[in-house]
Amino acid sequence: MVDFHDRIRKTLTIDPQAPAIEYRQRWTSWGELARTVEGIDAALEAVGAAPTAPVGAVLRNTPNHAALILSLVASDRCLVTLNPFYPDETLAEDIRNLRPPVIVASAEDWRRQALLEVAREVGAACIQLADHPDSEVSLLPGLESITGSEHFAPEPDVLIYMLTSGTTGLPKRIPLTRPRVLKTLEGALRYERNRQLDTPPSLRKSVMLHMNAMVHIAGLWGLINGVMGGFRICMLDKFDVTEFRRAVAAHQLKVAGVPPSGVLMLLESDATKEELSSLIAIRSGTAPTSPDTIDAVMKRWDIPLLTNYGSTEFTGVAGWSIDEFREHWDSRRGSVGRVHNDYDARVIDPETGEELPAGTEGVLELRGDFVWDGEWVRTTDLAKLDEDRFLWITGRTDNAINRGGFKVHGEEIGQILEQHGDVREVCVVGIQDKRLGAVPAAAVVLREGASLTSDELGAWAREHMLPYQVPAEFRFVDDLPRTPSMKPKLVAIRSLFGSNRPAGEA
Repeated sequence: MVDFHDRIRKTLTIDPQAPAIEYRQRWTSWGELARTVEGIDAALEAVGAAPTAPVGAVLRNTPNHAALILSLVASDRCLVTLNPFYPDETLAEDIRNLRPPVIVASAEDWRRQALLEVAREVGAACIQLADHPDSEVSLLPGLESITGSEHFAPEPDVLIYMLTSGTTGLPKRIPLTRPRVLKTLEGALRYERNRQLDTPPSLRKSVMLHMNAMVHIAGLWGLINGVMGGFRICMLDKFDVTEFRRAVAAHQLKVAGVPPSGVLMLLESDATKEELSSLIAIRSGTAPTSPDTIDAVMKRWDIPLLTNYGSTEFTGVAGWSIDEFREHWDSRRGSVGRVHNDYDARVIDPETGEELPAGTEGVLELRGDFVWDGEWVRTTDLAKLDEDRFLWITGRTDNAINRGGFKVHGEEIGQILEQHGDVREVCVVGIQDKRLGAVPAAAVVLREGASLTSDELGAWAREHMLPYQVPAEFRFVDDLPRTPSMKPKLVAIRSLFGSNRPAGEA
């Protein structure tokens, strides 16, 4: 098995003066990154953290937080992600329930009184990352050692407890074992030519864009894979059209990952084909992307928009390569790509559990030798699968809305509403109704400068969809509530509409 711990540390020392991570237009060198990693290593030893002790990491997108991830992964410690975007009390309650023996956070987060208090309450040793890459890692006065008892103990061979995004409900932590982490890193290589995990580490001059939140799976894998590959990394706090365009121009990016909402924002901008000419592909995941959006990107810039499918539990399951997209998109329009060879996939009838013929919609089940002991695991996704293992995600079982006996899917309704010329993005959720059980409700983001009323959009919807598909309510918002990974947050969107609707209102 490849020693990826050793590979990370070797990569950090190849050329200490070379640029490693650009953040807010300041480069952190590989040497600076390595010194921060060493400082974190030393701080963990100073607080008495055992080699297998879990470390709660409050992760933001900065070079110092990247060093924190690299320190924990390269030293084979157990990384437990903590979300800095939670409100103070929510974060405190998460830590109170988890009880990690060590917590590492930035000076910015340690200024949150609730975080300090709960750390003291659970007896955690506290390590502070500086606000700037050239400052030292330090211990918090009075919290320099682990106290108390009954701290969280990781399961054997778990390297990372990764927090899910909480798109559909309360977030949970998924254990990622060391073999699974290695398998995932190997799987990422399927998108790169002439690169293998066991080749000697080297540094590249090419730059990769990193803007997914590192507290979630896409951001964490992006960082580790980028470092393992020796890429220079342009790191953003989150997607921003202006910063994206600057990064493409400044670094002549060849491939860039952009969330679906970001793709829509980019299409609304005045970005030209010449401006984006260095790009040979845009990758997009974390949420469904409309085939019309993919076609619009191809028509305007002639850039393949490569979607993928995965989750915290399964990591990467399916995706498009550039060559396959060019060859198969017209005949497999709307697919999220081909299922990777390290997974088996099937579509079943949700009632009987029987496997359905190719091309039939049902519930997706997955199986992999390194996940769930090779057992079939039922997802919450509705899907279709063809004979060549191309996969279509058509909806979610947990966002299926039973409206008085008629089942409708929020994703399908949203895709229809997004065909309106004034609508940029829609998220449709089910809300309670005393007579019908549940009805669809739509949170709508309009295009810049557009003006539209609920009555006007409702009238348009009645002309373009079945009566029971028409949302009972519309809410116009400047942007959808989102997770740090830019997915629409269904729980927060449902809260926009309240509950306990009057009987018969639909």
